[in-house]
Amino acid sequence: MSLVCERSCDLNAQLDSQGRLTAVPEVQVVKFPCSGMIQPLMVEAAFKAGATGVIITGCQLGDCYYREGNRMIRERLLGGRPPGLKKTVDRRRVIGLWLSRPQASRFISEAKEFLAVVTELGPVAPEPAKPTPAPKPAPQPKSEAKSEPENNKAPAGEAKSSKATAPADPGPEPAAQPKSETKDEPKTESKPEAKEEGKPES
Repeated sequence: MSLVCERSCDLNAQLDSQGRLTAVPEVQVVKFPCSGMIQPLMVEAAFKAGATGVIITGCQLGDCYYREGNRMIRERLLGGRPPGLKKTVDRRRVIGLWLSRPQASRFISEAKEFLAVVTELGPVAPEPAKPTPAPKPAPQPKSEAKSEPENNKAPAGEAKSSKATAPADPGPEPAAQPKSETKDEPKTESKPEAKEEGKPES
């Protein structure tokens, strides 16, 4: 596969209806407005899709239509600018070409040589599978306290302890107070006054 800046070498006359090079049908061409838009993730995605090699093509260095697009992708491929290619990517399967618009024939010759190299390398080795994390242990159910049978339940107001407690000692009883006796005084009856007899009334 080739990721090509549409302002670099002119390949319009070299492609079939499916975007493949007529001179090298194994090369599928995908165009971009600028090579600076090409990301390393796209290269990795091409390998996952079955590509055995990737050709990145931009304008000649110092002649980018968008000023620094070709320099940016070049630094990413070389690892001098993030984001870069993963360490698992075989660098022998990725090349960069910096061509001017009339250099379509050079692109075709470079593509043929690169195809011979990747064919000799064989199929792309699959990425090692990521180790699966160990499953988390299932949470243990909480043990619920067993309810006591109704016969063993203590009635309200009584202590829950099984030990009988002796009643508290009230202490010595207070001495009885002697009752004061009151003597009954003799009642004096008032007698009516006796009228004097013998005196004539005036």
